[in-house]
Amino acid sequence: MDMVHHNPGEALTKSEFLDPSYLKANGYGAKVFFLFEAAQFGIDWKSWDDSLFPDTSEAGRWVAEKAHIIHSKYNDAKKEGLDVYCMLDMLVFPSALVEKHKAELTNEKGKIDISKPYTQHCVRELMKEMFDTFPQLDGLVIRTGETYLHDAPYYVGNHPVQKGMHDHVTLINLLREEVCEKRNKRLFYRTWDMGKLHSLPQHYLSVTDSVEPHPNLYFSLKHTMTDFWRSGVSIPQVDYDKLDTYWLEESGRYGVPFNPCIGIGKHPQIVEVQCQREYEGKAAHPNYIAKGVIDGFNEFKEAGIRQPYCLNQMKNNPLLKGIWTWSRGGGWGGPYINNEFWLELNAHVLAGWANDPSCSEEKLFANFAWKKGLPEAETEVFRKLCLLSSEGVLKGQYSAWGDVYVNWTRDDAVTGDFFLKSYFDSIIRKNKVGEYIEEKKEAVRIWKEIERISRTLHFPSEELNHFVCVSSTYGRIKYEFLSVAWEIMLRGYVAGKTGAALDEKLMADNIRKYDSLWEEWNKLSRENPDCPSIYKVTSSFFGGEIGVKSTVDYYRR
Repeated sequence: MDMVHHNPGEALTKSEFLDPSYLKANGYGAKVFFLFEAAQFGIDWKSWDDSLFPDTSEAGRWVAEKAHIIHSKYNDAKKEGLDVYCMLDMLVFPSALVEKHKAELTNEKGKIDISKPYTQHCVRELMKEMFDTFPQLDGLVIRTGETYLHDAPYYVGNHPVQKGMHDHVTLINLLREEVCEKRNKRLFYRTWDMGKLHSLPQHYLSVTDSVEPHPNLYFSLKHTMTDFWRSGVSIPQVDYDKLDTYWLEESGRYGVPFNPCIGIGKHPQIVEVQCQREYEGKAAHPNYIAKGVIDGFNEFKEAGIRQPYCLNQMKNNPLLKGIWTWSRGGGWGGPYINNEFWLELNAHVLAGWANDPSCSEEKLFANFAWKKGLPEAETEVFRKLCLLSSEGVLKGQYSAWGDVYVNWTRDDAVTGDFFLKSYFDSIIRKNKVGEYIEEKKEAVRIWKEIERISRTLHFPSEELNHFVCVSSTYGRIKYEFLSVAWEIMLRGYVAGKTGAALDEKLMADNIRKYDSLWEEWNKLSRENPDCPSIYKVTSSFFGGEIGVKSTVDYYRR
């Protein structure tokens, strides 16, 4: 199944993957509608309380219009023979309902509380109204890890876990009864959170083992242990049972392994894969991750890494029931693209493998190249470009050795040394400053080779040929820019921290390169209409400026 993850609070993403006929033709059997296309926003609650959305009110008109849009979208998907699911945040209710019954719904902190009988009663009513109003629904995808209300002006909500992990059990059992048992619909319960239920087997099993299996109940997990990051696994034998959380800090210090919760327990599972990786450029440049997901990323093939570390090692596990691709989106803002080629490649290979796990990734890759009309003689070199992109992203943005803050760039922002200082301290302690700088330079050499190869490819579409070249140059500039910025920040920090002499000439040369690359990046954007939007060098954190520009400017003295 597939989902387009629209940017919350922004105009809807334009994508071929929104077209049900396109999904059907490309091997998909189901469509997941995003949060603000969920059935919960198309019900008026009139059978429960007709005062919540009066017909003549702005809120009532909003719901009526939303219902019309949702019906149309769901109908289009059903006409193509797709199963229809919608993802909804829990717990989210109409603001008027919560205000009217605050004492019965909320705890002492004002948070909606799933342990309260009235809250559970409202969840049951929500299920009833959604399935009665939208019979097209084949089931629901439940998200609890975050709560987005950007495009839901008449609603409030919060995470259901207020008193401990048992709150998950309460909610799952309630939904299991209402969705799976009463209505014979499928329920996909996302384990996504900030490093507990999603990441650590002890939490996953404590919750899921407390729920009786049902053939319609699935748990959904990202293939990564945390978010859609990468990083070398620096300490492969970490004892997960001794950790209560595995999140940002742990991802930086220990690495981002394959999710250890996949394939354990007693419930069917599906695996979530982001095709337009939000932390790695959002398909503004080559970034072939499908092979890594299916066969294992190179950083997982080092000595001591636990298995399983890829889907191919899981395909005979009876708990694995499918893949859920996010063809588009995730995260916030840009880069914004107007050509879906690179993410389409990831989606094609992943969907093909999900339909036939006996088929090799290489064969599925070749099929995509053939489908796009690439001469057969050029398939091998195109594959080389794509495999290089995976290595170039790891070494250019993260590190094959790990021990780097995994979020120092995300969406379309490059931050400075604000989040990197403790990691720089570790690099200094390990006496690996030169190695970490050289790794970024190696990434630049990889991206220059990608850029060179892109000029040798001959797709039948000149538009596609141009985009492949422009986006490859975009990637080369981006990672050369990051390499220079990294060296400026790390060498400057070392001098300030240790008192070592700063090579002023080298610093000045790097700053000139930084400025030149920034201008080259802007020029690429100005001169090529198909160029994705470029990154930002300014960024704020609780009102303070933390962008890479501020750090580089500090060293212009």
